[in-house]
Amino acid sequence: MKSGEHDVKPLDAVLPEHQSVGHYCDKHKERIRIYCFDCQTSVCSTCCLEAHVTHKFKQIDVVVKECVKSIDDDIEPLTSRILSFRSAADHIQAESTKLLRNIHGIEQEIKNKGEEVKQSFTRLIDRQVSDLLDKLQSLKSTAEKEVKSQVDAVQLALTELETFKTSSLELKSKGSPSDITQAASDVSVRAKELLQKHVIPDEYHAPSYMFTSVSMREDQNFIGDVISVPGTTSSFCVLTCFSTTGSS
Repeated sequence: MKSGEHDVKPLDAVLPEHQSVGHYCDKHKERIRIYCFDCQTSVCSTCCLEAHVTHKFKQIDVVVKECVKSIDDDIEPLTSRILSFRSAADHIQAESTKLLRNIHGIEQEIKNKGEEVKQSFTRLIDRQVSDLLDKLQSLKSTAEKEVKSQVDAVQLALTELETFKTSSLELKSKGSPSDITQAASDVSVRAKELLQKHVIPDEYHAPSYMFTSVSMREDQNFIGDVISVPGTTSSFCVLTCFSTTGSS
């Protein structure tokens, strides 16, 4: 420097208004302070006078505050929606656990009933027990697929909502004024799309089963059958079992 001694300071030691790397006009080397709505871009004062003076513009700090508020307003409804989907996911998981306990209980009932009549009809009972267990396993497989489908749908929606919220918050906290002003409109549109796409799901109920005994006759099934339970949203089933004593 021909003008004499001068100070060299690290970037993080200078005043906040001089800290933003890339927030200066490439053409005029002035700080960018104005946002042009017509051109949807941030400019310096000289650029504004030269090319944007007839356009609609505002101080960029004001526009940023408006955009930040818009982002806050747009993502606020997503917070409660995320909580709803988390609750739905927990509920479905609880229903899945209940389903497996129900299946396990029916398996035990089938086996117990088979042992009761095995002395008289060993081979017949073994075959019917096997058939019923296979049928129950098929119901279990179908029900588990349904539960997985419910969980996957809720988790997919939850992931999409949380990802968008995280990226929006990161834009608000870390984005440059130009980034925020450019993205605010897209954030608003996307937030509305997500709210329309991911409505709060209805409460899910897993299938339910029961085992009931039936009267034993030589010309019929001596163990029972698996039947649907009326009034359930899915293919809920029960196992009907026939008693060897003749009473159902």
